[in-house]
Amino acid sequence: MIAGGRTPDLLYTPVLATQRYANMDLLLDVSGDLKEEKDDFLPSALVSVKNGDKVVGVPYFTDSIAVFYNKDLFEKAGVKVPESIETTWNWEEFAAAAEKVKSANNLKYGVSTGSDVSQFLPFLYQNKGTVLSEDQKSAGINSDSSIESIEFFKSLFDKGLASKESFIGSEKSDELFKQGQLPMVITFSGLINSFEKDIQGFEYGVTYLPKKEVTATKLGGANIVSFNETKHPKEAVKLMKYLTSEEKMAEFAAKEGVVPTRTSAQESVDYGAIDEGMQTIINEINSVPEFAVKDFSIPEYLGYKSILTSEMQSVILGEKSPKEAAESMEKQINNSVLKK
Repeated sequence: MIAGGRTPDLLYTPVLATQRYANMDLLLDVSGDLKEEKDDFLPSALVSVKNGDKVVGVPYFTDSIAVFYNKDLFEKAGVKVPESIETTWNWEEFAAAAEKVKSANNLKYGVSTGSDVSQFLPFLYQNKGTVLSEDQKSAGINSDSSIESIEFFKSLFDKGLASKESFIGSEKSDELFKQGQLPMVITFSGLINSFEKDIQGFEYGVTYLPKKEVTATKLGGANIVSFNETKHPKEAVKLMKYLTSEEKMAEFAAKEGVVPTRTSAQESVDYGAIDEGMQTIINEINSVPEFAVKDFSIPEYLGYKSILTSEMQSVILGEKSPKEAAESMEKQINNSVLKK
Protein backbone atom coordinates (compact mmCIF):
# COMPACT_ATOMS: atom_id res chain seq x y z
CA MET A 1 0.00 0.00 0.00
CA ILE A 2 2.74 2.48 0.97
CA ALA A 3 4.88 1.46 -2.01
CA GLY A 4 1.92 2.23 -4.26
CA GLY A 5 1.62 5.75 -2.92
CA ARG A 6 -1.36 5.06 -0.67
CA THR A 7 -0.72 5.75 2.99
CA PRO A 8 -2.96 5.25 6.04
CA ASP A 9 -3.65 7.98 8.56
CA LEU A 10 -1.86 5.98 11.25
CA LEU A 11 0.58 3.08 11.12
CA TYR A 12 1.86 0.68 13.76
CA THR A 13 5.36 -0.06 12.54
CA PRO A 14 8.46 -1.91 13.79
CA VAL A 15 11.27 0.26 15.10
CA LEU A 16 13.48 -0.73 12.16
CA ALA A 17 10.98 0.48 9.56
CA THR A 18 10.48 3.90 11.14
CA GLN A 19 13.73 5.39 9.90
CA ARG A 20 13.26 3.88 6.44
CA TYR A 21 9.99 5.78 6.05
CA ALA A 22 11.51 8.88 7.62
CA ASN A 23 14.47 8.86 5.24
CA MET A 24 11.96 8.79 2.37
CA ASP A 25 10.39 11.94 3.85
CA LEU A 26 7.04 10.20 4.25
CA LEU A 27 6.37 10.73 7.95
CA LEU A 28 4.49 13.51 9.68
CA ASP A 29 6.63 15.65 11.98
CA VAL A 30 4.98 15.55 15.41
CA SER A 31 7.71 17.44 17.29
CA GLY A 32 5.34 20.22 18.31
CA ASP A 33 2.66 17.80 19.46
CA LEU A 34 4.73 15.92 22.05
CA LYS A 35 6.09 18.78 24.14
CA GLU A 36 4.05 17.89 27.24
CA GLU A 37 4.62 14.12 27.02
CA LYS A 38 8.21 14.03 25.78
CA ASP A 39 9.91 13.86 29.18
CA ASP A 40 7.79 10.83 30.11
CA PHE A 41 9.26 8.71 27.30
CA LEU A 42 12.47 6.70 27.66
CA PRO A 43 15.36 8.53 25.96
CA SER A 44 16.43 5.24 24.37
CA ALA A 45 12.96 4.78 22.86
CA LEU A 46 12.87 8.32 21.49
CA VAL A 47 16.06 7.61 19.53
CA SER A 48 14.07 5.42 17.15
CA VAL A 49 11.62 8.23 16.23
CA LYS A 50 14.14 11.05 15.85
CA ASN A 51 15.18 11.91 12.32
CA GLY A 52 17.45 14.91 12.24
CA ASP A 53 15.62 17.71 14.04
CA LYS A 54 12.26 16.01 13.61
CA VAL A 55 10.26 13.64 15.80
CA VAL A 56 8.43 11.44 13.30
CA GLY A 57 6.37 9.20 15.56
CA VAL A 58 5.62 8.06 19.07
CA PRO A 59 7.33 5.04 20.71
CA TYR A 60 4.63 2.46 21.50
CA PHE A 61 6.42 -0.39 23.23
CA THR A 62 9.82 -1.99 23.47
CA ASP A 63 11.23 -5.43 24.19
CA SER A 64 14.72 -6.85 24.45
CA ILE A 65 17.11 -9.75 24.66
CA ALA A 66 16.93 -11.19 28.18
CA VAL A 67 18.26 -14.04 30.32
CA PHE A 68 15.75 -16.62 31.55
CA TYR A 69 16.96 -19.15 34.10
CA ASN A 70 15.81 -22.36 35.77
CA LYS A 71 15.43 -21.54 39.46
CA ASP A 72 15.50 -25.20 40.52
CA LEU A 73 18.80 -25.93 38.76
CA PHE A 74 20.39 -22.78 40.15
CA GLU A 75 19.26 -23.61 43.67
CA LYS A 76 20.70 -27.12 43.42
CA ALA A 77 24.03 -25.62 42.31
CA GLY A 78 23.97 -23.03 45.09
CA VAL A 79 24.25 -20.17 42.60
CA LYS A 80 22.41 -16.92 43.29
CA VAL A 81 21.54 -14.61 40.41
CA PRO A 82 22.01 -10.83 40.60
CA GLU A 83 19.01 -9.15 42.19
CA SER A 84 19.65 -5.65 40.87
CA ILE A 85 21.18 -3.91 37.89
CA GLU A 86 23.96 -2.67 40.20
CA THR A 87 25.03 -6.22 41.11
CA THR A 88 24.99 -7.63 37.58
CA TRP A 89 27.64 -10.25 36.85
CA ASN A 90 30.62 -9.28 34.73
CA TRP A 91 31.50 -11.52 31.81
CA GLU A 92 33.80 -13.78 33.81
CA GLU A 93 31.28 -14.19 36.63
CA PHE A 94 28.55 -14.99 34.12
CA ALA A 95 30.64 -17.74 32.52
CA ALA A 96 31.61 -19.11 35.95
CA ALA A 97 27.95 -19.28 37.01
CA ALA A 98 27.06 -21.13 33.81
CA GLU A 99 29.87 -23.62 34.40
CA LYS A 100 28.92 -24.21 38.03
CA VAL A 101 25.23 -24.82 37.30
CA LYS A 102 26.10 -27.06 34.37
CA SER A 103 28.48 -29.20 36.45
CA ALA A 104 26.28 -29.39 39.56
CA ASN A 105 23.34 -30.67 37.54
CA ASN A 106 25.35 -32.86 35.12
CA LEU A 107 23.98 -30.96 32.12
CA LYS A 108 25.28 -30.75 28.58
CA TYR A 109 25.25 -26.93 28.55
CA GLY A 110 25.25 -24.05 31.01
CA VAL A 111 23.70 -21.40 28.79
CA SER A 112 22.50 -21.09 25.24
CA THR A 113 21.25 -18.63 22.67
CA GLY A 114 19.07 -19.02 19.62
CA SER A 115 20.22 -18.64 16.04
CA ASP A 116 19.32 -14.96 15.74
CA VAL A 117 22.51 -12.88 15.74
CA SER A 118 20.70 -10.16 17.70
CA GLN A 119 21.35 -12.38 20.73
CA PHE A 120 25.05 -11.66 20.29
CA LEU A 121 24.59 -7.89 20.04
CA PRO A 122 24.16 -7.27 23.81
CA PHE A 123 27.73 -8.52 24.33
CA LEU A 124 28.96 -6.18 21.61
CA TYR A 125 27.29 -3.17 23.22
CA GLN A 126 28.33 -4.14 26.75
CA ASN A 127 31.94 -3.54 25.69
CA LYS A 128 31.01 -0.29 23.90
CA GLY A 129 31.48 -1.99 20.55
CA THR A 130 29.24 -1.15 17.59
CA VAL A 131 28.50 -2.51 14.15
CA LEU A 132 28.65 0.95 12.56
CA SER A 133 30.84 3.97 13.22
CA GLU A 134 29.51 6.82 15.34
CA ASP A 135 28.38 8.81 12.29
CA GLN A 136 26.98 5.57 10.77
CA LYS A 137 28.76 6.24 7.48
CA SER A 138 31.17 3.31 7.76
CA ALA A 139 31.52 -0.02 9.54
CA GLY A 140 32.72 0.06 13.15
CA ILE A 141 32.79 -3.67 13.83
CA ASN A 142 36.55 -4.06 13.22
CA SER A 143 37.58 -2.37 16.47
CA ASP A 144 39.43 -3.72 19.51
CA SER A 145 36.31 -3.56 21.69
CA SER A 146 34.16 -5.32 19.09
CA ILE A 147 36.73 -8.06 18.53
CA GLU A 148 37.03 -8.59 22.29
CA SER A 149 33.24 -9.02 22.43
CA ILE A 150 33.36 -11.62 19.66
CA GLU A 151 36.18 -13.43 21.47
CA PHE A 152 34.22 -13.65 24.71
CA PHE A 153 31.05 -14.81 22.96
CA LYS A 154 33.08 -17.46 21.13
CA SER A 155 34.62 -18.64 24.41
CA LEU A 156 31.19 -19.67 25.72
CA PHE A 157 30.98 -22.17 22.87
CA ASP A 158 34.64 -23.21 22.95
CA LYS A 159 34.34 -24.10 26.65
CA GLY A 160 31.25 -26.21 25.99
CA LEU A 161 29.02 -23.87 27.98
CA ALA A 162 26.81 -22.92 25.03
CA SER A 163 25.30 -24.97 22.21
CA LYS A 164 26.81 -24.50 18.76
CA GLU A 165 23.82 -26.36 17.33
CA SER A 166 21.43 -23.78 18.75
CA PHE A 167 23.43 -20.88 17.35
CA ILE A 168 23.48 -22.31 13.82
CA GLY A 169 19.78 -23.19 14.05
CA SER A 170 19.76 -26.99 14.13
CA GLU A 171 18.63 -27.07 17.77
CA LYS A 172 15.93 -24.98 19.48
CA SER A 173 17.28 -23.54 22.71
CA ASP A 174 13.91 -22.11 23.79
CA GLU A 175 12.37 -25.58 23.65
CA LEU A 176 15.31 -27.12 25.50
CA PHE A 177 14.83 -24.53 28.23
CA LYS A 178 11.12 -25.33 28.51
CA GLN A 179 12.03 -29.00 28.89
CA GLY A 180 14.40 -28.26 31.77
CA GLN A 181 17.54 -29.18 29.82
CA LEU A 182 19.10 -25.71 29.94
CA PRO A 183 19.81 -23.73 33.11
CA MET A 184 19.91 -20.41 31.20
CA VAL A 185 18.77 -19.19 27.81
CA ILE A 186 19.53 -15.82 26.20
CA THR A 187 16.51 -15.05 24.07
CA PHE A 188 13.74 -12.59 23.29
CA SER A 189 12.00 -11.08 26.32
CA GLY A 190 8.68 -11.38 24.50
CA LEU A 191 8.78 -15.15 25.04
CA ILE A 192 7.92 -14.68 28.70
CA ASN A 193 4.22 -15.37 28.11
CA SER A 194 5.09 -18.57 26.27
CA PHE A 195 7.38 -19.70 29.08
CA GLU A 196 4.72 -18.88 31.68
CA LYS A 197 2.17 -20.95 29.77
CA ASP A 198 4.29 -23.92 28.74
CA ILE A 199 6.82 -24.54 31.51
CA GLN A 200 5.82 -27.24 33.95
CA GLY A 201 7.80 -29.08 36.57
CA PHE A 202 10.15 -26.27 37.53
CA GLU A 203 10.20 -22.56 38.31
CA TYR A 204 11.80 -20.12 35.94
CA GLY A 205 12.93 -16.55 36.47
CA VAL A 206 14.52 -13.63 34.65
CA THR A 207 17.92 -12.24 35.53
CA TYR A 208 20.26 -9.67 34.05
CA LEU A 209 22.64 -10.01 31.15
CA PRO A 210 26.27 -9.61 32.20
CA LYS A 211 28.12 -6.36 31.73
CA LYS A 212 31.60 -5.32 30.69
CA GLU A 213 32.06 -1.56 30.31
CA VAL A 214 28.31 -0.86 30.48
CA THR A 215 24.98 -2.59 30.98
CA ALA A 216 23.37 -3.16 27.60
CA THR A 217 20.96 -5.29 25.63
CA LYS A 218 19.45 -5.13 22.16
CA LEU A 219 16.01 -3.54 21.98
CA GLY A 220 13.10 -4.15 19.64
CA GLY A 221 9.56 -2.85 19.67
CA ALA A 222 7.27 -0.68 17.60
CA ASN A 223 6.29 2.93 17.03
CA ILE A 224 3.12 4.66 15.89
CA VAL A 225 3.53 7.06 12.98
CA SER A 226 1.45 9.14 10.60
CA PHE A 227 2.19 10.36 7.09
CA ASN A 228 2.66 13.72 5.43
CA GLU A 229 -0.06 12.85 2.94
CA THR A 230 -2.76 12.27 5.55
CA LYS A 231 -5.86 14.42 5.09
CA HIS A 232 -6.52 14.21 8.83
CA PRO A 233 -3.30 15.24 10.61
CA LYS A 234 -4.99 16.63 13.74
CA GLU A 235 -7.16 13.54 14.15
CA ALA A 236 -4.18 11.25 13.50
CA VAL A 237 -2.10 12.95 16.18
CA LYS A 238 -5.03 12.86 18.61
CA LEU A 239 -5.44 9.09 18.12
CA MET A 240 -1.68 8.61 18.29
CA LYS A 241 -1.56 10.35 21.67
CA TYR A 242 -4.57 8.38 22.93
CA LEU A 243 -3.05 5.02 22.02
CA THR A 244 0.23 5.96 23.70
CA SER A 245 -1.33 7.47 26.80
CA GLU A 246 -0.26 6.02 30.14
CA GLU A 247 -3.47 4.03 30.60
CA LYS A 248 -3.71 2.54 27.09
CA MET A 249 0.00 1.83 26.87
CA ALA A 250 0.00 0.02 30.23
CA GLU A 251 -3.06 -1.98 29.18
CA PHE A 252 -1.42 -3.10 25.92
CA ALA A 253 1.90 -3.91 27.59
CA ALA A 254 0.26 -6.07 30.26
CA LYS A 255 -1.64 -8.09 27.67
CA GLU A 256 1.30 -8.64 25.31
CA GLY A 257 4.14 -9.03 27.83
CA VAL A 258 6.09 -6.07 26.45
CA VAL A 259 7.57 -2.94 28.03
CA PRO A 260 5.92 0.51 27.93
CA THR A 261 8.05 3.32 26.58
CA ARG A 262 6.57 5.80 29.06
CA THR A 263 7.92 5.90 32.60
CA SER A 264 4.44 6.53 34.02
CA ALA A 265 3.07 3.47 32.23
CA GLN A 266 5.96 1.36 33.53
CA GLU A 267 5.02 2.37 37.05
CA SER A 268 1.33 1.58 36.66
CA VAL A 269 1.34 -1.58 34.51
CA ASP A 270 0.26 -4.81 36.23
CA TYR A 271 1.64 -7.93 34.56
CA GLY A 272 0.06 -10.39 36.95
CA ALA A 273 1.90 -13.72 37.12
CA ILE A 274 4.84 -12.48 35.03
CA ASP A 275 5.29 -9.22 36.94
CA GLU A 276 8.52 -10.17 38.74
CA GLY A 277 10.26 -11.16 35.52
CA MET A 278 8.96 -8.14 33.65
CA GLN A 279 10.29 -5.77 36.29
CA THR A 280 13.78 -7.20 35.74
CA ILE A 281 13.37 -6.74 31.99
CA ILE A 282 12.19 -3.15 32.52
CA ASN A 283 15.17 -2.35 34.76
CA GLU A 284 17.57 -3.64 32.14
CA ILE A 285 15.87 -1.84 29.25
CA ASN A 286 15.96 1.43 31.18
CA SER A 287 19.74 1.09 31.50
CA VAL A 288 20.48 0.69 27.78
CA PRO A 289 22.78 3.46 26.49
CA GLU A 290 21.56 5.50 23.54
CA PHE A 291 24.56 4.59 21.34
CA ALA A 292 23.37 0.97 21.34
CA VAL A 293 19.87 1.89 20.20
CA LYS A 294 21.21 4.16 17.47
CA ASP A 295 23.39 1.36 16.11
CA PHE A 296 20.51 -0.95 15.15
CA SER A 297 17.35 1.18 14.87
CA ILE A 298 18.08 2.08 11.26
CA PRO A 299 17.17 0.50 7.89
CA GLU A 300 20.78 -0.62 7.37
CA TYR A 301 20.35 -3.12 10.21
CA LEU A 302 18.39 -5.40 7.90
CA GLY A 303 21.25 -5.16 5.42
CA TYR A 304 24.06 -5.95 7.81
CA LYS A 305 22.22 -8.54 9.93
CA SER A 306 22.72 -11.35 7.40
CA ILE A 307 26.42 -10.47 7.18
CA LEU A 308 26.78 -10.66 10.96
CA THR A 309 24.87 -13.95 11.04
CA SER A 310 27.10 -15.65 8.49
CA GLU A 311 30.36 -14.37 9.93
CA MET A 312 29.46 -15.10 13.56
CA GLN A 313 28.46 -18.64 12.62
CA SER A 314 31.88 -19.04 10.98
CA VAL A 315 33.51 -17.87 14.21
CA ILE A 316 31.49 -20.22 16.42
CA LEU A 317 32.20 -23.18 14.12
CA GLY A 318 35.93 -22.40 14.22
CA GLU A 319 36.18 -21.53 10.53
CA LYS A 320 37.41 -17.98 11.18
CA SER A 321 39.09 -16.13 14.02
CA PRO A 322 37.26 -13.17 15.58
CA LYS A 323 39.73 -10.80 13.90
CA GLU A 324 39.24 -12.40 10.47
CA ALA A 325 35.47 -12.25 10.84
CA ALA A 326 35.58 -8.61 11.96
CA GLU A 327 37.67 -7.67 8.93
CA SER A 328 35.29 -9.53 6.63
CA MET A 329 32.23 -7.90 8.21
CA GLU A 330 33.82 -4.48 7.89
CA LYS A 331 34.53 -4.99 4.19
CA GLN A 332 31.09 -6.41 3.39
CA ILE A 333 29.18 -3.75 5.32
CA ASN A 334 31.13 -0.93 3.71
CA ASN A 335 30.82 -2.37 0.20
CA SER A 336 27.38 -3.99 0.19
CA VAL A 337 25.34 -2.07 2.76
CA LEU A 338 26.83 1.41 2.93
CA LYS A 339 28.09 1.38 -0.69
CA LYS A 340 31.44 2.93 0.20
